[in-house]
Amino acid sequence: MKAYSVGNNKEDNGNYTAAYYFRYNELTQIDYALDELIAYWNMWSEDDRPDVRKDALEQIDIISALGQKIDCYRSYALRLKEEEE
Repeated sequence: MKAYSVGNNKEDNGNYTAAYYFRYNELTQIDYALDELIAYWNMWSEDDRPDVRKDALEQIDIISALGQKIDCYRSYALRLKEEEE
């Protein structure tokens, strides 16, 4: 299976950046791992200590945003894969 590039490899200033490629099944595995991580942080979000709850909710927000980005990449990769078939 091919790995797909999403977007260009240049920064706004014109410098090239490192490119990392993921296969569709790798993106699926990452998405699953993020869901598991959110479930873990959900346990901490119900803790009695306010600072622990606050940190857990912040981590959930960060992980959720990353999950949305992975979903976007995965959808793009799937579309490219289907166009090739």
